[in-house]
Amino acid sequence: MDHTTLSLKPRILYHVAKAAWEGTLFDRREEICTMVSEEFKDKHTRRQVANQIRIAMGLDPHDDELVLNDYDEEALMGMGNNSIVITNPDACQACAKEERKCEKSCPLQAITHDEFGKVSINQDKCLGEGHCIQACSFGALAEKSQFVPLINLLKQQSHPVYASIAPAFVGQFGSEVTPGKLRSALLKMGFADVLETALYADLITMKEAFEFDEHVKTDQDFMFTSCCCPVWIKLIENKFPDLMEHISPSVSPMIASARVLKQFEPDAKVVFIGPCIAKKSEAMLPDLVGAIDYVLTFQELATIFEATSIHPADQEDNEKAVASWGGRVYAYTGGVSAAVATTLEKMIPHKVQKLVSLKVDGIPDCQKLLEQIRNGQFTANFIEGMACKGGCVGGPGRLLPPEEGREHVKKYGANALANTPVENPQVYSILARLGHESGVPSLSGKSPMAELLSRRLI
Repeated sequence: MDHTTLSLKPRILYHVAKAAWEGTLFDRREEICTMVSEEFKDKHTRRQVANQIRIAMGLDPHDDELVLNDYDEEALMGMGNNSIVITNPDACQACAKEERKCEKSCPLQAITHDEFGKVSINQDKCLGEGHCIQACSFGALAEKSQFVPLINLLKQQSHPVYASIAPAFVGQFGSEVTPGKLRSALLKMGFADVLETALYADLITMKEAFEFDEHVKTDQDFMFTSCCCPVWIKLIENKFPDLMEHISPSVSPMIASARVLKQFEPDAKVVFIGPCIAKKSEAMLPDLVGAIDYVLTFQELATIFEATSIHPADQEDNEKAVASWGGRVYAYTGGVSAAVATTLEKMIPHKVQKLVSLKVDGIPDCQKLLEQIRNGQFTANFIEGMACKGGCVGGPGRLLPPEEGREHVKKYGANALANTPVENPQVYSILARLGHESGVPSLSGKSPMAELLSRRLI
């Protein structure tokens, strides 16, 4: 990669990741700031560069040309509890009102400008999906990164650290990077092992099949799914609270992967890697906190690979595939519905005929559908919502166009050894390790297994 061609943000991410990996970040932070400031002095001030470095380190911007204050080091020890998508007003170029791409990119009107044209985010309206970040070429909108404390954790080797990698990962790091090569690259980076998040989507698929059987009894009953999309869930919570009782109580596959693993290894740390910026906020929600320790986007992981000189394409093909087709297709719109339908057919055949699914993606279309449902205009009883067009493969932290990502996932799903979770021996292996050796336990209601895979939304 020719770093001279990179824009400010990826340039800074690269230097921060490299210095963190080498253990010199605190000593070299001002040197990095000076170097990058000189490189971009025709476009950015030193304070703008310092603030971009702070954001890359997981900190809020401040009004100073120095990167860190005396009290900042403590804040770098782990994930905070504040907003992930933030503004850096000093970088805002005060675009003409009719040219404000950031405002136009937000379907909830969470982005506004003051009388001087400087940008701000109404965090009560913001859903945190992060597509607005790509709309601003100046860096006035950004998401905080969490890789500095993660890299420190990997280097310290004080805990086993596992990577839970989202189903959308296939093909993201190059057509020559197989799942097995990516796994080897992550092991080389210091991870104890790699979890295929899609395996835990298998568990959630089975749970949602049970939930559908339990909750959809009449023509007036319906159920919202896509627990995997935190923005969809937050949209219902924020704007349609009267519909919340219809949300599946299942955790996302991301949370399920960490909760299950920590049943076996309480001392373990789990890092989710995917295309979704909103997953960083989901990991910090009060009823979910403590499961996932850090979140990386595919873009951030690619930067870390570059900074550490780990090239996935050159690694050994050491695959450990464990998920079914049903778990893998969670990555694109309609995948969750299809997975639950095929699983319901295997587990509760008489109920599958009653399942009428409807899928929707993109926040504007999600809002429109929810308005229709609120007004009683619906024919489906199993409703899948995804905030990003195309589903998770369309997330703002992706490396590939959504259509290309979808095709990679479809091929990977077709190569799965099992079609549904019901036919996946790896699912039963997990259940047996959790004490359920005689088959599938109840995954709805108040059973211990159901509680492990549930969250409390109301």
